[in-house]
Amino acid sequence: MSSSFDKSKYSHIKKIILLSGKRKCGKDYLGEKLAEKLHAVLLHLSEPLKLEYARLNQINGEQLLTSSSYKENYRKDMIKWGEDKRREDSSIFCRLAIEQKDEICLTNPIWIVCDIRRYTDIEFFQKYFSNQLLLVRIEASIDTRKKRGWIFTSDIDDSESECQLDENVDWSFVFSNNDTDNFDEQINNLIKLINS
Repeated sequence: MSSSFDKSKYSHIKKIILLSGKRKCGKDYLGEKLAEKLHAVLLHLSEPLKLEYARLNQINGEQLLTSSSYKENYRKDMIKWGEDKRREDSSIFCRLAIEQKDEICLTNPIWIVCDIRRYTDIEFFQKYFSNQLLLVRIEASIDTRKKRGWIFTSDIDDSESECQLDENVDWSFVFSNNDTDNFDEQINNLIKLINS
């Protein structure tokens, strides 16, 4: 697969929203709500990673795409495999996520990327879409995440894939996603920012 990216196909892009946050903070939930309200394309960098990992290991790729316990059986090895692929080509999963949904990406002016995890993910989008980019950090307390099923797992929750973006990122918007926070007010403020 080519490591080049043809930006000229996407001159119609108005905004790309990159979502970042810890496991069980609500990245997918917020992404789905935003996509619904904005009629945007929802992209997951982890989707091509999981499907290719599943194909190579002859396991169920569709199950890996869910939030089921099935995925947790493979998470550690999958992260390592993904890191190895990124060392070879840091933007591979960014390009694959777009290529996977190329038809809809070619016509939709708003993209939401639900799961950026590394500086290289941000760098890819900054390189090609710097003027259209919004960086959104989703935060939730440990107690809230535990209520949603999060359990600290060594070598996952303290790994680069979970922690690299904890610092040195200038977020456009920080979304506080605890049960006591005003979700609707925040999403409306975020949509105003997206549309500005």
